Amino acid sequence: MQKVIIPEIADKQTDHYLTKKGYEVLTVADADEATILATAPDVAGIMMFVSPFPNDLYDKLPNLKVLARYGVGYDSIDAEYAATKGVWVTNTPGANATSVAENAVTDMMMLAKQSFEVSTLMRAGQQDAAKQIFGHEITGSTVGIVGYGHIGQAVAKMLSGFGVKVLIYNRTKRPTEYGEYVDLETLMKQSDYVTLHIAATKQTTHLIGEKEISLMKPSASLINLARGSVVDEQALIKALEDHQIASAALDVFDEEPLPADSPFFKMDNVFLTPHTGSNTVEAGVKMALGASKMIDEALSGQKPEWAVNAPKL
Repeated sequence: MQKVIIPEIADKQTDHYLTKKGYEVLTVADADEATILATAPDVAGIMMFVSPFPNDLYDKLPNLKVLARYGVGYDSIDAEYAATKGVWVTNTPGANATSVAENAVTDMMMLAKQSFEVSTLMRAGQQDAAKQIFGHEITGSTVGIVGYGHIGQAVAKMLSGFGVKVLIYNRTKRPTEYGEYVDLETLMKQSDYVTLHIAATKQTTHLIGEKEISLMKPSASLINLARGSVVDEQALIKALEDHQIASAALDVFDEEPLPADSPFFKMDNVFLTPHTGSNTVEAGVKMALGASKMIDEALSGQKPEWAVNAPKL
């Protein structure tokens, strides 16, 4: 019986799918390096959250055949190197698109209305001060979407009923009825809200850097539910501290969990969430079941439907 390691929550979300398929399922809180080695060095398949999977770990797991990401991004795994070790890497494209897109639009609305500031003042007993804060309608504004995969497309579709102008930057121009493709410079200059949904790769590291942020309007806001590496975090911190841009909503960071001494915690123009953009019941079930199916396909000798690499078997 082949052993698989999966997060406990995923086992519950799939009603023990892999156990029913005949695998020895070992559940953990999170499949990080230490946990994997302590649980089963002879493991054949692992379902991963976002913990890094070091390249030197493969040689310690001789039976490993598949790493299945519970989600879309797989930047914490070197998929090309995994292929040289005969290990499939898979993800679950589209499974969390609706949830992340809804959170992006929610963040946009919260920044526009300054909802977090108003609520914080009210809870502090400063209702009169809260009443003095006036937000903005997003109707008539321009929203720039950086990255037009499943999530970016879902954001654009949701915004179609808000009366906004949508600008899109993406390396591949997919057909769309919900926006206009422009270059990144134009998007940064013209957008009132810039929302990031582009994959984290070597090419997109610090795609949004000091230069790009400097192009934004002083009244503009940045929303990042992609990956921390897409933004030059230090440049963003400086821009927010200097009020070079109005505000930001951030779900992802260079270091996660976000360190307690991060300057972001001291800013009243930043809305923070701890990488929970896809945390809905519905997305969780779709991601867990999709990743489970990828493990089963790989361990039963098939090519996984959502493989992101091509192992040299």
